[in-house]
Amino acid sequence: MIGNNLAVVMLHTRSTAQMTSNSFSVEDLRAAVPATSGTTAVKGLDGDIQIIRDQHGIPHVRATSTHDAFYGQGFATAQDRLWHMDYDRHKAYGRWSEFVGESGVEHDKQMRRFQIKASTEGDWEALNADTKVMFEAYADGVNAYIDSIIILPIEYQMTGTTPEPWTVRDSLAVFKIRHILMGVFEGKLWRAQLVNEFGAERAAEILPGYQPGHLVISPPGENYDGPVLDGLEELSNGLGAIDWLKDDDSGSNNWALSGSKTASGKPLIAGDPHRGLDTPNVYYQNQIACPDFDVIGLSFPGCPAFPHFGHNADVAWCITHAGADYQDLYVENMRPSGDGLEYEFKGEWRDAEVRHETIEVRSGESVEIDVPMTHHGPVISQSADGTKAIAFRYTATTGPNLGYEPLLD
Repeated sequence: MIGNNLAVVMLHTRSTAQMTSNSFSVEDLRAAVPATSGTTAVKGLDGDIQIIRDQHGIPHVRATSTHDAFYGQGFATAQDRLWHMDYDRHKAYGRWSEFVGESGVEHDKQMRRFQIKASTEGDWEALNADTKVMFEAYADGVNAYIDSIIILPIEYQMTGTTPEPWTVRDSLAVFKIRHILMGVFEGKLWRAQLVNEFGAERAAEILPGYQPGHLVISPPGENYDGPVLDGLEELSNGLGAIDWLKDDDSGSNNWALSGSKTASGKPLIAGDPHRGLDTPNVYYQNQIACPDFDVIGLSFPGCPAFPHFGHNADVAWCITHAGADYQDLYVENMRPSGDGLEYEFKGEWRDAEVRHETIEVRSGESVEIDVPMTHHGPVISQSADGTKAIAFRYTATTGPNLGYEPLLD
């Protein structure tokens, strides 16, 4: 129970032995596993919460209010996946070097350029009151578990670190880090390198574009008879803009069937996320129930609710990666200007905002980087001479991201 009280769970330890040569006994590992029974006294609840573990260790949270349901979800998730959550948080903020030292610096530089942390400020301010309550309750549950820890999870012992308090913005950030590389900008860079390597004509043979006769989704059963994309022309036009790029510089499916097409007469929905086989898995199965709802599904550790997969007694939902073009890359002309930088837009030179970032490095000197900002977005790559740059525009970081609000509707 969590009581004013909270019921407790089972933690699966995960090895991060590449970070240190320290060894731990079986007894050490067992001692770091959270309690899975008993009562824990916490503050800020409307009533008692039960967290019941089934034979698979899956937590089932039962609460007397919506607030407490998400509080319990945060507590249970932190018991099982606190290091996973902290891993994603440090990755999202470009702070991985604080754990692993110099080997994480290049990663952190790139993540600082994506400006995920800065984007969460606007997200939080734009969310409605009910959604904020959900995030706050979840973060409070996570922190209640952190405060209750007697023996740190083994990963923290191995790295000599301690978990920081969880914040609502951390939840927004870890959701983005799990999606930023599911966009299309990597494919655009790959095509640019393809053109540089083989030329526009050869690249057009490999990437001819959408052609007549292809099936279309809507209307079903029809063939595409629209304009033909001239791959050669498109690639040739873009060649001049990306010829400075250097070499150093996924999908899924789902489907639904009407009840008229099933043996039971009930509709069916299936989701097939093409995620990598991570250990621990990117998803976390759990159930949360209160008088307002009773839902089981797959959540993201660090994020409340079930944004991708779940069902209640009446409705099921799932998502798929449709490959939508929600990330753009802009080739910018750059030049120094006094103590700053300028970039060219429609024949005029504009001042670029420069954000200064400090990366703390474990057992090493801190690293300073500057991130130029254009009105298109942050610069994520520059040519060796600094005269060309790629600015990154992403719908989840350009403006407020309100994607969580429908989860409570």
